[in-house]
Amino acid sequence: MAKGRLSVRVKRRKIPPLYLLKPSELFSLFEEKIEKALSQLNMARTTNRALQESLRRKGIRKLKELRSFFEELDKAPLNRRKLAYNAFYRLFQRYQWALESGSEKEIELKVWVTSSIDYLTTFAKTVRELEDA
Repeated sequence: MAKGRLSVRVKRRKIPPLYLLKPSELFSLFEEKIEKALSQLNMARTTNRALQESLRRKGIRKLKELRSFFEELDKAPLNRRKLAYNAFYRLFQRYQWALESGSEKEIELKVWVTSSIDYLTTFAKTVRELEDA
C-alpha cells in the first residue's frame, strides 16, 4: 500500500463580527442575505412559501414587525442583545452551510429563507415573554 500525505484546508467562514453591530443592523444584514438568496433561486421552481415569507404582503408585514422588534432591542440591556447576537450567528452560519451544500444548494437556500424567518419570529416572541415575566 502506498503511503502519502493528505492535507486538508478548512475555509474560513465569512461571518461578520456580529458584536460590533446593533441588532437592527444585524437584521438589515439578514434582509440583504435573504434578497441575495432569493435572487440565486430559479423563480420558476421556488415554492410559494419561500416567496410569501419574504416578498408577499403577509411576509413583508412579518419582516416589518421583526424590524421594529430589533430596533427596540438596540436599546435593551446587554443580556437581551447577546441573545440576538447568538440568534444571528446561528442564522448566518446556516446560510454559509446552505451556500456550500453543492448540488442541494437551491433546496437548502429555500429552506434557509423560510426557517430563518420562522426562527426569528419565535425568537422575538420568546424575548417578549421574557421581558413580560
